[in-house]
Amino acid sequence: MRKMIVLAAAMTLMSCSGGGETVAPADNQATPETGAAAQVAKLDDEQRNGVLERAIRASGAPCPAVTGSERTEVRHGVKGWKAQCNDSSAHLIEILSDGTAKVTSRTH
Repeated sequence: MRKMIVLAAAMTLMSCSGGGETVAPADNQATPETGAAAQVAKLDDEQRNGVLERAIRASGAPCPAVTGSERTEVRHGVKGWKAQCNDSSAHLIEILSDGTAKVTSRTH
């Protein structure tokens, strides 16, 4: 009896597929950086850390000094920076093309 219910459910789902239409998979390629985001990516480590430090402070989070930063995916398909501060806090920073920074902080 259980197999019949599972089979019936599977057949029902198959019949709801819309008459053989196919759906193209989503394009999961990262969007190329432009504007300020591209400019920050071109900076050397010291300059980039200074920019990230100012972005963190502007967000209201404490960060005496950024001691290191690395490229990372800040959310699915979006590249940004992970910055480590000398007070042991870490922050994810996404720099938008207009120069606005989105900062997500972790304090442990």
